[in-house]
Amino acid sequence: MNNPIIESVAKALLVNSKNEALILTLGEHKQRPEKSYKPDLPGGLVDPGENEHEAVIREVAEETGILVQHGALKMVYSRTEFFKDENKSVTKHLFIANVPADIDVTLSWEHSDYKWVPLESLQNTKLRSFYDEAIGYCISNNLISATP
Repeated sequence: MNNPIIESVAKALLVNSKNEALILTLGEHKQRPEKSYKPDLPGGLVDPGENEHEAVIREVAEETGILVQHGALKMVYSRTEFFKDENKSVTKHLFIANVPADIDVTLSWEHSDYKWVPLESLQNTKLRSFYDEAIGYCISNNLISATP
């Protein structure tokens, strides 16, 4: 067996001063059509030579136009999963950052829409399972508050 592919993904839960989280809607995904038009968080793959903080800052800026400072990000959840069929190990990280309520969002080509979701209804948004799990962990451990 060949050495496994190792990837790292860093996503951000951007929470504004109205206690709402930014949720993006993926656009049409040609390589993986089942991902099209699903809710997503800003972020993505960590590039070679980058660390997770650098990657999430870059990805958030690329996907939303929002510039988040390194010190404003707090890593709150990580998990590694191995995909035997692809011989790939993927570590996923969730960061939280607070942003102003009136911040401008400028979407990239990857996303077709966005909305600010109140934290109390965030768990009903149906993100991919890791992010649902991570958000549930954050709420149950008071890392974010789901009550206004």
